[in-house]
Amino acid sequence: MNTINKLCLATGLALTCAVPALHAEEKTLRLYNWADYFAEDTLGKFTAETGIKVIYDVMDGSETLEAKMLAGGSGYDLIFPGDTVAERLMRAGSLQPLDQSRLTALNDVEPGLQKLRSHYEHSSQATVPYTWGTIGLTYNADQIAQRVPGAPVNSLDMLFKPELAAKFADCGISMIDSPDEVLAVVLNYLGRDPRSGKPADLAAASELLMKLRPYVRKFQSQPVTDLVNGNLCMSLGYSGDMTQAQRTADSAGKKTTFHYRIPREGTTVWMDTMAIPVDARHPEYAYAFINFVMRPENMAAISNFTGYPTSNAKARPDVDAAMRNNPDIYLDEATYARLIPGKDIPQADMRARMRTWTKFKTATVK
Repeated sequence: MNTINKLCLATGLALTCAVPALHAEEKTLRLYNWADYFAEDTLGKFTAETGIKVIYDVMDGSETLEAKMLAGGSGYDLIFPGDTVAERLMRAGSLQPLDQSRLTALNDVEPGLQKLRSHYEHSSQATVPYTWGTIGLTYNADQIAQRVPGAPVNSLDMLFKPELAAKFADCGISMIDSPDEVLAVVLNYLGRDPRSGKPADLAAASELLMKLRPYVRKFQSQPVTDLVNGNLCMSLGYSGDMTQAQRTADSAGKKTTFHYRIPREGTTVWMDTMAIPVDARHPEYAYAFINFVMRPENMAAISNFTGYPTSNAKARPDVDAAMRNNPDIYLDEATYARLIPGKDIPQADMRARMRTWTKFKTATVK
């Protein structure tokens, strides 16, 4: 028993003196993030170093995160919103501006991501980039080559030209179940505003998509299992799908080669971020965690586990060579220039885009 506790007992102030001890036991950070979005030892290492326990609640969707934050009183100290979600949350007053002097690695953020952050006028001072990626084509190299030797794998023609998509229908095509991302890619391919809600633009996008509908087998955001099991040979989706599919296939002893390509026509880029709710109970613990994960060695471990590039440029040398040397995963300046940043779209336009997507997704396949 320490001297303070002895004094408390001697003076009959045990209850009063227990309060500081109780607070010490409550050194806990509550965070809200996607499942399996840290390295296996990230949270354990943080607790061992700081003594701060972590309660890790798993997010089932961006819509749920947004609803919790807008309602207030979530109880979270740190959240991981996507870039456009963070923009809306900051505009609504749900996030607190970050004290830049308390962040130790902001200058280490990849230059391309620094430019990307400037597109978010509301949230750029309230977020720290975490992981990021693009929307592109993940495909089974052998199956594609067998069906179309010399296929245009670096072009959306491979999917958006019906005569080519038809050749891959038997081995399986999937699309990410994300109307905003897919419509942005389609509209950009057509030479139109990627984030448009105009009737003429959406009609053009709908016309292209409906021609592809007979050849699309699935709409899903996690195609890795189907790719590895041979139920799909091509997927329009996240850049990390390829890394995860290849690792899974290798672990299972399958001699399958997957590739990922950023379309030469351009595509969308997304960025998940770290942000502190305006009503966080322990923002000091959130700052400690942000600074911890932003260290190069910790960011590299997260990248290697998740299959997605992380924001710290100094982490790159410790990232698996298969990722860091892939120009479609870690991008050069010219490729960054072809990327379409997210945008906080007006609700009326969002509804119009959703109607277009729903018509495509639910169309009867003959």
